[in-house]
Amino acid sequence: MTDLTEQNIDRWDTLFRSRSWGRYPPEELVRFTARTFPEIARRRQLRVLEVGCGPGANLWYLAREGFSVSGIDGSESAIGTAHERLIAEGLQNTDHRADLRVGNFVALPWADAEFDFVADIEAIYANPLPVIRSVISEIWRVLKPGGWFFGKMFGPRTTGITSGRQLEAGTTENPDEGPLHGLGIAHSFTDGEIRREFAAFSDLHLDWVDRSDRNGTVQIFEWLVQARK
Repeated sequence: MTDLTEQNIDRWDTLFRSRSWGRYPPEELVRFTARTFPEIARRRQLRVLEVGCGPGANLWYLAREGFSVSGIDGSESAIGTAHERLIAEGLQNTDHRADLRVGNFVALPWADAEFDFVADIEAIYANPLPVIRSVISEIWRVLKPGGWFFGKMFGPRTTGITSGRQLEAGTTENPDEGPLHGLGIAHSFTDGEIRREFAAFSDLHLDWVDRSDRNGTVQIFEWLVQARK
């Protein structure tokens, strides 16, 4: 499993170097943030971590909204891009310093109960289940009591998510069609599985987005996971 994880990190680093990625956060993250943390003046006292932050679109948004932001990604290239964007837009300075780290989020390099909010925007899904379980456990560990997790994760109605080489139940490598084609490992979450994996959290809200893309030829099903420690 260690070799597979390292290969996965290398694959994503190559992808981040070779592809153009979005510059803006998803609508669902914006809505969750506005609903859960409406007091703008208080956000400066709140710490947010994004696991699998990529080139930083979500951290850029959260920093602009006033949060103290941290992020981790296995891709040195992606972290470099995120860092450069925050500097260019005045969001990385002595008054507002982001903590960005290159690393494997299976073992988060932060102490217990450091964060008020942890986000995952379709990063955890790109791993085998043992890694996913370790990451969720680490997220629970670094959250403060009462802290929130928000995640977007693909579900089984997503086109092509069960294609490719099967690694384990619900996990494939190299889907040969759909939105995850060419992106390596993909885990398809079921309703029951999410409820089991987040059972340690005191409060769980589960919604979803089910939409089409590419002139109706592709279906994208995404779970919206909101869990409170």
